[in-house]
Amino acid sequence: MNDRKVIIWDYNGTIVDDINLCVDIENYMLAERNMNKCFTAEDYRRNFCFPVIDYYYKIGYTFANETYADISEEFNRMYTERFHECGLCEGFEEKIREAKQRGYENVIISACMHDDLISQCERLGISGYFEAMFGMDNNLAESKTEMAAEWMESTDVHPDNCLYIGDTLHDLETAHALGISRCVLVSTGHQSYERLKEAHADTVHSLKEVVL
Repeated sequence: MNDRKVIIWDYNGTIVDDINLCVDIENYMLAERNMNKCFTAEDYRRNFCFPVIDYYYKIGYTFANETYADISEEFNRMYTERFHECGLCEGFEEKIREAKQRGYENVIISACMHDDLISQCERLGISGYFEAMFGMDNNLAESKTEMAAEWMESTDVHPDNCLYIGDTLHDLETAHALGISRCVLVSTGHQSYERLKEAHADTVHSLKEVVL
């Protein structure tokens, strides 16, 4: 068995701290539609889920007069325009430096568009930390599992030598689909600590708590 050690990183909410930007955009879009205008970070973390279309149904969208693709395009356009407001999640740089020192290779598997992922990591100055970065080829954020499975099939890295770090229950599902038993969920992002902890014992409040 190949003994290369790999950390598979989720991106949004795990590496990049974008929760406030997401909430601001959601409130703007809700107000445009005369819907709930008091959407807090707690509301967001309580409702957010994959597939993302289900999340939009939960917060009141019906798609009677617009499509999910329309909503996704509007959100992603504003997110890209305002991405400069985002920084890195607490503890990320310290943790990835530790990972490099311990001999881990680092890979990002993200639900965001591939080209956006590459440009955003360059803007954040973190591209050099990663051996590979994989994003979606559409902006509908449906699932990372298939993309991650294709990557696992194309590499000789064994699941037993991987650690998966993410911020949602979908990351846990993705880890399980890949056969990766070591998964840490961090509540710095898009789902609450309570939701994550209820489903997965290895849940922490920040990357500083992650044990490599």
